[in-house]
Amino acid sequence: MSEEDPIDHLAEFERTAAEFAAVLDRVDPSTAVPGCPGWTVADLALHIGSGQRWAASILLSGTGQRVPEVLRTTISWADWYGGTTAALAAAIRAVDPDEPCWNFAPVEQRAGFWSRRRLHETVIHLVDAVQAEAGPDQRSASGLTVVPAEVAADGVDEVFGVFLPRMLARGFAPAVTRQVGVRATDTGDEWTLTPVAEGDRPQVERGKATGEAVVSGTAAELDLCLWKRLPGSVLTVEGDPAVAAAFLAGTVTP
Repeated sequence: MSEEDPIDHLAEFERTAAEFAAVLDRVDPSTAVPGCPGWTVADLALHIGSGQRWAASILLSGTGQRVPEVLRTTISWADWYGGTTAALAAAIRAVDPDEPCWNFAPVEQRAGFWSRRRLHETVIHLVDAVQAEAGPDQRSASGLTVVPAEVAADGVDEVFGVFLPRMLARGFAPAVTRQVGVRATDTGDEWTLTPVAEGDRPQVERGKATGEAVVSGTAAELDLCLWKRLPGSVLTVEGDPAVAAAFLAGTVTP
């Protein structure tokens, strides 16, 4: 990920959504989803498809909307989900990314938020779907193979810029209580997270990884660890292991 070569969030969203639909076509809807305890693949499809309808309605209205109560579809989950993908992609194309538009996070209220957010929502749930499809011994590797490095690095950056403050605003304990560095070994992206006053979002400095502990891994490993789809033990830790463990165990995402 770099400012000189920004990610086309819409193109990546459509590609990832097509992969998700292909998994829905292959997998029994009653299959359990390890990354979402208590959910089946059908529940996963319902969640992400209704979320796409919700995001599309926000983009087209510019204001906050209620998540629709969606009945279980009588057509295939893949076809229904494909329809919600097309609707959201059309809404993204219909609204200038700089147009004022509501979002749920304490960040700039612009329409461009949603193409990025729905890309990363789809990425994480694609991981859930392929891990559900794979056997227990292949789940970790299967999840990693479907997340391109540059997309994963952008996902890590979204966690730090959007979800760290979002979790604080929702009343969760701060995940960043000591200075921590984060390094993506394959893309070269680095972040330093520094706690500030209690209740305030941590300072995020991009371009370097320093602190009492530095955690390193591929961008996909970092992204999936932050979303609790991989154990933190897959990462390398330099410095104080207790500081790293406390950060990785914290509530950084919903």
